[in-house]
Amino acid sequence: MPLVKGLKERFDKYTAKTPADTFGARYVASRAIALKRHAEGASAIAEVVELARNVLESKGVPAGQQGVYYAFVEKVRKALFSHSGTTLTAYVDGLKAAFVQKGCDPTILDTLAKLIIGG
Repeated sequence: MPLVKGLKERFDKYTAKTPADTFGARYVASRAIALKRHAEGASAIAEVVELARNVLESKGVPAGQQGVYYAFVEKVRKALFSHSGTTLTAYVDGLKAAFVQKGCDPTILDTLAKLIIGG
């Protein structure tokens, strides 16, 4: 079973996929900015996954069943980037309903959602 990628793995993969000799002089000039932006963007996702991992382990969710919960927290985090207030709440409620149908425990989903969006 593949491991969940952390921030270092995401950053290393991004760096390896963007060699300067392939992308040219224009990329070389902006590479430092691009790497910094990628690290900032990827850190939000990696942080959410790590927080979720702690909750899931404390609730006794087996490692083989944690992937669907990681998908949930990543979708909630993505929604948090672009929504707020009642729109975000309604969207997260819809996500919870969809993930309950996939077999997730609703109380764990509530815990994870509160961890990410607060409240």
